[in-house]
Amino acid sequence: AVSLIPFNLIICLSITFKSFASDSHCDPGYLLYGDFCYHFETESVKNWQDAEAHCNSEQGHLASFHSQEELSFLTGVIQASPTGISLWMGGHDSVTEGGWEWTDGSPFRYIRWSAGNPDNYYGEDCLSIYINGGYWNDDNCEYKRGYICERRGETCCWS
Repeated sequence: AVSLIPFNLIICLSITFKSFASDSHCDPGYLLYGDFCYHFETESVKNWQDAEAHCNSEQGHLASFHSQEELSFLTGVIQASPTGISLWMGGHDSVTEGGWEWTDGSPFRYIRWSAGNPDNYYGEDCLSIYINGGYWNDDNCEYKRGYICERRGETCCWS
């Protein structure tokens, strides 16, 4: 029975590692997390619409978030090379006030608003993430900020 414990442990570890393995990869300048590639633009600033247009030109969108794990990964990267006080994300409520949606069309279910937000202060319709702590703010879409682009990772088959 003692000799089976290490064997069972090996099986358990290989299953665990395999579940985290990904066949995706990213182009230079992008970081892979799960099946998505993220680009953190911290050197050039744009308003929200121009940031989304830039992400579109790279076959992506401003980033959307769907779990605490995903947000924790991104917050860690943001805090390692901070720029300004916040970065643009892909959320907006410009179609219907209070009806937040992601530009990539994914469901807007996971939220992490900072205290008192969203407050629609003077018509804020665009979502930014605070560098310090990763909380969200509804923001003036015309402000110029860094931003986070997200696109699906590319898969490659080795022959």
